[in-house]
Amino acid sequence: MTFRSIRFLFPAAIAAALASTHVAGARVVDVSDINGLIKACQEAQRGDEIIIAPGTYTLTERTRISIVKRPGPVTVRGGLGKAAETVIEGQGQDDESVNTLFDVTDSPGWTFQDFTTRDTFYHGFKFNGGSSGCSLRNVTMRNHGEAGVKGTSDPDSPAHPDHLVIENCDIGFTRSEGGTRGVVEGVDGVAVKGWIIRGCRFVNIQKNGGPAYAVFTKGNSMETVIENNRFENCFIGASFGGGGTGAAYFRDGDSAIEHRGGAIRKNVFIGCTDAAIYINKGADCDIEGNSMLDCVSHIQVRFPQSSARIAGNRVRSNSQEPLIRTRDGAVILSDELNVRE
Repeated sequence: MTFRSIRFLFPAAIAAALASTHVAGARVVDVSDINGLIKACQEAQRGDEIIIAPGTYTLTERTRISIVKRPGPVTVRGGLGKAAETVIEGQGQDDESVNTLFDVTDSPGWTFQDFTTRDTFYHGFKFNGGSSGCSLRNVTMRNHGEAGVKGTSDPDSPAHPDHLVIENCDIGFTRSEGGTRGVVEGVDGVAVKGWIIRGCRFVNIQKNGGPAYAVFTKGNSMETVIENNRFENCFIGASFGGGGTGAAYFRDGDSAIEHRGGAIRKNVFIGCTDAAIYINKGADCDIEGNSMLDCVSHIQVRFPQSSARIAGNRVRSNSQEPLIRTRDGAVILSDELNVRE
């Protein structure tokens, strides 16, 4: 691992974007082995840019890259800007030796970009309480047994991993049958606020014999935006509420609602084997401009706590399921310009 001063010039547009987060004395940290990467993350200072040389970096035994109380801005990125050229891996989705790669606690403002993660028992990235304002960009995640991205908090703490941006990532499983854990997801946020998931691809988010969710936020989560993504061969594509939350984990102790506000818009769903979009105790949400092709079910809104405005969605499918299905007393606030082709 080496350190060097930042002496190169950014293009004008990039320089302008970074000006607001510039930190005096910021360092570039070059790493070329797994121990160097762990050390750079664990000892990161505000403003650091950790650059990972091309290659494959393998965690063994019960190690993980723990980032605790290291406030950003900090950037961790693959050196070539191409996700496929830099790989960080565990021992396989069915091997408990490595259950998580990046475990981020009380560390706001981290950005991860331009590399691949794969082959862990649980998660690729886990954002815990206090790690707000983080970003994942151009990251490929494969074969993470429970979820590529997990957000959670200590039930006794008011700090949450809010305002995460997941952008232009590719998340899923190499096998069409997907994952093998008790729960299988691509992105799972519990009691989070302001998450944005956009421009991503989700593939093979399936579980043999049970439900799986490509993207969902729950536990009195708020203001999630799921937009301009592509879902291929997933069980449920995008969900507010999902399968329910343990009583202790609801945000602010409010267990009446799984999700408040937010939007699911302009996504493409192909071959979902259950619902493309599922609202489960999700209040005041917008579902608009989505396209669904050959899905078993399309838009499901369930339970009286759920309410949705549904507009401009298109379905092409041989399934006899209606474009919109309400269940168990759900409320449709408006239904406009939805088309079945």
